[in-house]
Amino acid sequence: MLKISAVIVTYNRLLLLKECIEAVSKQNCHLDKIIIIDNCSTDGTCEYLDDLDFEKIKIIHLSENIGGAGGFSCGIKIAVENGADAVWVMDDDTIPEKDALLQLYDVFTKHSHIGYASSRVLWTDGNDHNMNRPVFKSDKDKSCSIRQLKQSSFVSMLISSKAICAVGLPYKEFFIWKDDTEYSDRIVRSGFEGLYVADSIVIHKTAMNYNADLSTAPVSMAWKFYYWKRNSLFMNKLKYGSGLKFYVKELNHMRIAYMKLLCRPKAERKILWEKILDGYREGLKFNPEIERIDID
Repeated sequence: MLKISAVIVTYNRLLLLKECIEAVSKQNCHLDKIIIIDNCSTDGTCEYLDDLDFEKIKIIHLSENIGGAGGFSCGIKIAVENGADAVWVMDDDTIPEKDALLQLYDVFTKHSHIGYASSRVLWTDGNDHNMNRPVFKSDKDKSCSIRQLKQSSFVSMLISSKAICAVGLPYKEFFIWKDDTEYSDRIVRSGFEGLYVADSIVIHKTAMNYNADLSTAPVSMAWKFYYWKRNSLFMNKLKYGSGLKFYVKELNHMRIAYMKLLCRPKAERKILWEKILDGYREGLKFNPEIERIDID
C-alpha cells in the first residue's frame, strides 16, 4: 500500500479550508498524513488550525505569505522527507468527492512509471473549471476516462515521490501562476507519465469560473499578471535559451497580450499593461534554481 500525504495550501479562506479538510479527511482511500501550509493567514485560520485535534494533521505556520508556489514546494518537501510515496496537492478551495483520491490511487497502482495523476476539476455549477483545464498529449483519446497529459494543475494532483526526487521541487520563487504547469511539464519531459483521471472529481470553489485571460479577467487581478508574465518569460528562456528565437517568441507573446487588452476600457488597459511590463522586465533577470530533495 502506498503511503500518501495530502498537502493543502491555505491563505485567508477559513470557511473553505474547513470544507476542504472535512472532504479530504473523509476520503474512502487511506491517507497517512494531511499537511496544511498556512501562508501567514490573518482571518483566524491560525487559531482554528491550532485547535484541531486530529492526529493525522500536521500544521505548518509560515511567518510570511510565500504564495501558492512557495506553499506547495514547502509541503511537498515535508511530505517526501517524512516518507510519503505520493503527495496529493490542492488549494484550500478544492473540495474533492469522496472517492477522488481512490480513483487516482487506482491509476497509480496500474502504471509503473507514473509521475502524477490529476483529477477532473469542476466549478460549482458542474461545468469544467476554465482555470484548471489540462493540456493533453493528444486529442485522439477524448472519449477515454484516462488520458495522457503534457501539463496539469495543482488542484488535485497526486505526485509520485520518485518523480519528485528525480526532478526536484516546484520553483517556490514563482509565488503564484505557472508553478503547476511548469512542474507537471517538467515531470513529463523527464520521462514520467502524467495521467488525467476523469472519474476522480473535485470542485474548485472560486468566486467565478474564470481563466487567466487578459480580455476578461477582473482588473482586481492585475497584480497576478505580473507573475504570469515574469514566470512565463522564465519558462520560455529555459525552453529557447536567450538568443534570437527567445526574443522573437517573447515579442509575439507581448503583441498577443496587448491585442487582448484592446477590448478593455483605457484605464483598465493601462493598469494591466503596466503590470505585464513590470513582469517582463523582472523576468529578464529572474533565474530561480531547482531545489532538490536528498533522501538516503
